Amino acid sequence: MKTERILHPPISKVLKSGRVTLEPGEEIGEHVTDRREELLVVLSGSAVIEKEGKMFALNKGETHYIPEGIRHNVKNLSSETLEYIYIVSLFD
Repeated sequence: MKTERILHPPISKVLKSGRVTLEPGEEIGEHVTDRREELLVVLSGSAVIEKEGKMFALNKGETHYIPEGIRHNVKNLSSETLEYIYIVSLFD
């Protein structure tokens, strides 16, 4: 897994973003974005988003919204490298 910061406080007041690369079989790991909303944008490859026991498949160019406080995971179950951007809003 490779991550690269794009935007974060103090440069931005309420946004944090980064680019993530997952090789085949890798995953981010289940987590909760407490007090944050998140938007995922797939740049290349395909992702599987596991959110509240449901699976969502995303391909290049597709997006997925994750509301505040939702447990989720991003997985690369394909044979190609997955690259995506996350954008997170930070609440005060």
